[in-house]
Amino acid sequence: MKPVLRRWSRMALLTALAMVAVVALLLAVAEGWTYAHAHGRCSAAVEDCPQGSVGLVLGCSKYLRGGSPSPFFMGRMDAAEQLWKSGRVRCLIVSGDNRHLSYNEPRDMKNELMARGVPAERVICDFAGLCTYDSVVRAQRIFGAEKLAIVSQSGHAVRGVAIARSLGIEAVGVHAPLDSLGYSSLLRQWLRERAARVAMLFDLLVNHEPKHLGEPVNLPQ
Repeated sequence: MKPVLRRWSRMALLTALAMVAVVALLLAVAEGWTYAHAHGRCSAAVEDCPQGSVGLVLGCSKYLRGGSPSPFFMGRMDAAEQLWKSGRVRCLIVSGDNRHLSYNEPRDMKNELMARGVPAERVICDFAGLCTYDSVVRAQRIFGAEKLAIVSQSGHAVRGVAIARSLGIEAVGVHAPLDSLGYSSLLRQWLRERAARVAMLFDLLVNHEPKHLGEPVNLPQ
């Protein structure tokens, strides 16, 4: 191999190794941050939720791409129903995307919870919860919630609690069940959560503003 080619190959290898090291460092810092702020504050038992909390149910699509019911959605509805019936929350904020007329996560969650017996006036829709960070920030700044019970699947709920506690909000996580997922889907979710935690760290460090804020909304007492 010619000296110039050898030099370029060495530089490419060093660049690739440096990029891997930076990614590994970001992942490690994001995991450490999440652990430090959420460890011991998440559980599948609704009895661990402090009395008088506001439930924050993080949104997702009601259906998978193939049109079958989403186990993520149904698991969150199961956990939110149990949380409400436990009497530990005074209301539930259902926060998610409302991108067009045929896709409305908060509306779908509210309709499902009402069908399960939760009073309509106790389910408050947040149509601007475009991401987990926005949902948590808006729960505090728009809805005035200072004590949250964040409902989602385990890794997602942990990240929500880490965001909330980093912002000075008292929060616990309520783990929603997740059934009927294969190993490949679980791996994709695990990788997606790792990337989301790095994005969370960036949002917190730059004090990112949600895309939409607006006028305050009073929650039911």
